[in-house]
Amino acid sequence: MYKYTILAVAYKDVTPEIEAKISEYSVRTIDETDDLHNYCTYGRQFDQDSRVCIYLDWYQNNILKYLSDGYKIVLLEIPYSINQPIVEALKQVDIELGDKVLVIEHDEV
Repeated sequence: MYKYTILAVAYKDVTPEIEAKISEYSVRTIDETDDLHNYCTYGRQFDQDSRVCIYLDWYQNNILKYLSDGYKIVLLEIPYSINQPIVEALKQVDIELGDKVLVIEHDEV
């Protein structure tokens, strides 16, 4: 069983309303390569910031690819108890908006 669904969503040229919906469960927004560096710190606690560091490590190559194509990236961490409707809605937005919104990574942890 897993606790979270992790999504990396790339988007560009969307309305503020769409951006707000995409970012609702955001744990990190990446709009430049510097956002991937000097962020991670590990301590005695394994908290959300520590998990975000791991996600950034997992997805770094894909994130860099989409940043170079002019996208902003948002990392979403959605609790298991509410994940299914949100994941399905994001996949539908991905389909409806084509290249403007792309779910580029999807994992369950």
